[in-house]
Amino acid sequence: MVEAIHRPTRLEFSKSALAYNVQYVKKVSGAKLLWLAVKSNAYGHGLLLVSKLAKQAGIDGLAVAEIDEGIAIRKAGLNDFILILGPTDVADAPLAAKYGFLTTVPSLDWLKQADKLLGDQCLAANLAVDTGMNRIGVRDRQALQDEIDYLKAHEDHFKYQGIYTHFASSDNADDRYFQKQKQRWYDMTKGLPMPEFVHVMNSGAAMYHADELPGCNNIARVGTVVYGVEPSEGELGPIDKLKAVFQLKSALNFVKKIPAGEGISYGSKFVTDKDSWIGTIPIGYGDGWLAEYQDFSLLIDGQRCRQIGQVAMDQMMVLLPKEYPIGTEVTLIGKDGSEENTLYDLHKHSGVPPWKITVAFSDRLKRIVVD
Repeated sequence: MVEAIHRPTRLEFSKSALAYNVQYVKKVSGAKLLWLAVKSNAYGHGLLLVSKLAKQAGIDGLAVAEIDEGIAIRKAGLNDFILILGPTDVADAPLAAKYGFLTTVPSLDWLKQADKLLGDQCLAANLAVDTGMNRIGVRDRQALQDEIDYLKAHEDHFKYQGIYTHFASSDNADDRYFQKQKQRWYDMTKGLPMPEFVHVMNSGAAMYHADELPGCNNIARVGTVVYGVEPSEGELGPIDKLKAVFQLKSALNFVKKIPAGEGISYGSKFVTDKDSWIGTIPIGYGDGWLAEYQDFSLLIDGQRCRQIGQVAMDQMMVLLPKEYPIGTEVTLIGKDGSEENTLYDLHKHSGVPPWKITVAFSDRLKRIVVD
């Protein structure tokens, strides 16, 4: 998708807020290393933009979902530590070795197939342990032991460098399933050889359970919390300690006065009840500003103005209190004077969780660093 650089709509990213959140998470969790998940376009903030800022913000490594995301980072000239979280097609094991990725191993069979393909290359292996996410990885101690034994017996092709599990509900007030997964982790791994990187803390575990994870709390593998979202949305931790890492802004590109009785946008879901000033804003669901956000209050000239009518693919309309000139700034998420729209506000309005709001932002949306 083409980035729309010739319109006022943009995501303004704050590297100082990113750095603040990194230090806050390290302080709360006690983690010595922080790996930032930049998968799914860095949760919508921009894969390469965030990856390039990560090290100077205090991040010690990056985590991606797919090998292609890691390759894009490498081709951008970054030599940061990169973990591939999801399964990689075994045919691409040599490619993962070439680029120096810590590569997740989903099964012993995968290892055996990769062994035949690696030639003179050595792959950094990260073993996946399924304690209850029920997504990937081995589910019993013997299967894990077999994988470790295979790695040790084939050190010409593999370096046993990482092991992890993923907690499904570490950010829930009801922690019974977290405790069940935690116990399974220790039951499966106790007494087995552990590699250099033992990483089980995701955002929720890092913020609320770090002291319950002895022996595996030196590394936090986080996403939402560094992007400024409190994982439990205030239920387990203070919601105001993290800083928002971005603002989403645009500007009016058309303003008109229309009479009463006129429908606005597709389906005429909103009809004017009096003569009204209507502004058009160049952003829509094609940019990730979803239809569910209809009627959300936008910020213009330090005051709240209701978005009206259906959100279209590329544009939407707003009800203005008076005539404003074309080019007047519009804040969708962020601050304008004493008013502020947060991701939590948009979540409450739409029902869409904060991380899903940002992941939906498309590549067409221009992203800039503002500090």
